Amino acid sequence: MEETGPERVVEWVVSVDDAHVARVEDVVAALEDAGLKVERVLVTLGIVCGRADEACRDALQHVMGVASVAPAQTIRVDPPDAPIQ
Repeated sequence: MEETGPERVVEWVVSVDDAHVARVEDVVAALEDAGLKVERVLVTLGIVCGRADEACRDALQHVMGVASVAPAQTIRVDPPDAPIQ
């Protein structure tokens, strides 16, 4: 029997659906119960950011009030005085 290593931890961006934005605290609590370690909550935007194992995505998507779950993306912009690439 093969042993698998620990799951890869991913930074997730979770969008809360419009009907649940007013109760975002309840959605955050349910996301934490599903395995998300919440790092930021942007209440007025209905966005929750945090980290969880890759395998938790399905559980996060099934939390009541969640519209979408996507891996976070890093975008880097060079300073204005940087040479053109």
